[in-house]
Amino acid sequence: MLYLAEKRCLETIEHGKPQTEFMKFGDSVRIEMFDEAGKSIFGAIDQAVLQPEH
Repeated sequence: MLYLAEKRCLETIEHGKPQTEFMKFGDSVRIEMFDEAGKSIFGAIDQAVLQPEH
């Protein structure tokens, strides 16, 4: 599995700058970890990328 940050680093080495977009407004990320029994360790973290208010 190639992660976004790793892919962007490899593109920078090969092309001098990343080709793949990073996160932009409207994107979201969900992070959750599970123990061996499949139970969530700390609950899910859901984050959205929002434009700052002016």
